[in-house]
Amino acid sequence: MENIHQGKYKTYSEQITLGRLAINASLQTVKSVFLSREQYEILYSYKDKKETSLEIRFDSSTLVCLFDYNNMCEGVYLFLDDVVDITYCIEYCNRTYPSDAVLQGWVVNNCLIRLNTDNKECGLLILPIKKGNE
Repeated sequence: MENIHQGKYKTYSEQITLGRLAINASLQTVKSVFLSREQYEILYSYKDKKETSLEIRFDSSTLVCLFDYNNMCEGVYLFLDDVVDITYCIEYCNRTYPSDAVLQGWVVNNCLIRLNTDNKECGLLILPIKKGNE
């Protein structure tokens, strides 16, 4: 049973690391990093507001990178296909990263990793830590 968890932990580690690397990167950079993966780019435009997101598909999850008006990544969602896996993902984060009660998440290398339960899908949200929040 421990080997199954270790395999899942390795997958979470890789996906969280890739999500963290996308933070503050340009759309073109993120696209090139994931060139060998299935990608789906979405452009949302309403009046003067323009937003872009890029979905990157993995075997059992999807990374969704959100880009600002300068096409710089300002946040990443990691959605797991199997809702049961979120329990193991939380366990992995608890074992691996220091948690911060004030920021309500795990802190690693100027990024905050939070559990996201806002939608019907459950996953992680990876955000840059702003200088005022450190």
